Amino acid sequence: MLIVSPGMIKKLFFLATLLSAAVTAMGGEFYELRTYQLNSSETAAAFDKMMTAAVPVLKKGGITDVGIFRGRDAKEGKANWRYVLCAAGSMDELILARRAFASDEDFLEQARDYLSFKKTDPAYARISVAAFSAFKGFPKLIKPSADAGGQRYFELRIYESHSEYKAYMKVKMFNEGELDIFADVGLRGVFFGSAVSGDNLPNLTYMLVYDTEAGKEKAWESFRKAPAWKALKAEEIYTDTVSRITSMLLVAMPYSTIR
Repeated sequence: MLIVSPGMIKKLFFLATLLSAAVTAMGGEFYELRTYQLNSSETAAAFDKMMTAAVPVLKKGGITDVGIFRGRDAKEGKANWRYVLCAAGSMDELILARRAFASDEDFLEQARDYLSFKKTDPAYARISVAAFSAFKGFPKLIKPSADAGGQRYFELRIYESHSEYKAYMKVKMFNEGELDIFADVGLRGVFFGSAVSGDNLPNLTYMLVYDTEAGKEKAWESFRKAPAWKALKAEEIYTDTVSRITSMLLVAMPYSTIR
């Protein structure tokens, strides 16, 4: 006879809740993040030409928030890689918007170079795709206001967890305090999402925006010293929620709507 403890029942309940997030974002947005491992500056230029035409097509389909980024310097991914972030009310909305590419003559003309690379000389090594459901406490992507200083860059942060239960608890930690602390210390979020599909699951991924390097350092220092953060991370229920953190520093491409 299988005996299930109250603690295990609680964890199973959380797991069921976590899995249900893969079906619905509970009123929030869905995000798709594509990483294009482009092979050369030539293929990157062809990709940029294509994506410049892709942004207005997506906009017509209701996808108005499209961020296209490259690494801030050579060590962030590769110099020719591109990161494409799209926000949508549902994954179906995103799929329907993409279908318009096949019938848009201007897009097809601008995409010709990128789509014409041969098997012996492909445009990319690999394309990876991840999907996310928005946090309850941060249900919509927030585009930053215009950059006045010209030093703006973005940080994409990925928090992996060793179990789905701990991944759920880290999202809960954000929703029940960490997001508020971010706002209080000046860490400005663009999006926060729990991974539904992609690599290195389970994970949560979010993006921050900085106007200056000094502003970034000041905000993170304030976060680490904040009494509310020290109290939150001391709570036993939030121990061992993160097993690995990956950070990428990015800058927006000129045609990106998130800049």
